[in-house]
Amino acid sequence: MFKRGKKAQVTLFIIIAAVVVAIAALTIFFWPSISGFFMSQQQAESFLASQAEPLRDAVAECIYKTSYPAFEEIGERAGYYDTTGLNFLYFGGNDYVVVMFKDAAKQRINKLPSLTQIENNYQIFLSSEGNQEIDKCLNNFAAFKRVMNVEPGERKISALIYYDAIILNVDWPITISKQTARAEAKQTINQKPVTLLMPLGYMWQTANKVVDCETRVDCKYEGIEWDEDTWNNPHRLHYISRDARSINEHQIVFLLESVPYRQGERPYKFNFAIDRS
Repeated sequence: MFKRGKKAQVTLFIIIAAVVVAIAALTIFFWPSISGFFMSQQQAESFLASQAEPLRDAVAECIYKTSYPAFEEIGERAGYYDTTGLNFLYFGGNDYVVVMFKDAAKQRINKLPSLTQIENNYQIFLSSEGNQEIDKCLNNFAAFKRVMNVEPGERKISALIYYDAIILNVDWPITISKQTARAEAKQTINQKPVTLLMPLGYMWQTANKVVDCETRVDCKYEGIEWDEDTWNNPHRLHYISRDARSINEHQIVFLLESVPYRQGERPYKFNFAIDRS
């Protein structure tokens, strides 16, 4: 009798423990929906306000982590993300995009993309893989959905290239909400711009100076044009290292690299090739 009663007690304790664990699990799972019922409307609104900035920071961080390497790749490809149909020169184990060459009629062709075209190449990156990478980084806002409801709207990200930085303007309204016993507290969050410390505008100006020279007959930038550019543009070239590597007399690879001078800035490369043959 004693053993049977003790065994029944153990079984009862196991059942109670299982019920407690199940209740705890259900509470955690449904907490975003039910926690608001223990808040007043004002408390719910204050709670949402406290989550707004961390949510903005998470979005900005994921866009930064996704976009920075993309613009590094764009710089190493002479301003292109999609290099379909372009010519390349092979040098030192790498392929370099040719941005000046002669066509069948011996006319010099300028293929250096404009700043607007580079901004559009960033859009190609977003459509191709960038948007998916951003979503993967945010993990469907799982960390935030544990404590509130999160409903992202339509996302648009545009790049503006300035002399010393790239600004990513993020148009992405995200609605966060919390249901209370009486009503639903709701707030729509607009995102902050993301800054990339990349002097792409200055790099492009230097590349454009080279290509503009090379598209003219009998102009070789690595000659007197190089010295004149250095003399006339000390501010732009103060933080840019230029290197011209000759494959032969007619084929030259230009390697541009920025010299960081701001906290958190890293060297930025802009590479391209010209083919006079």
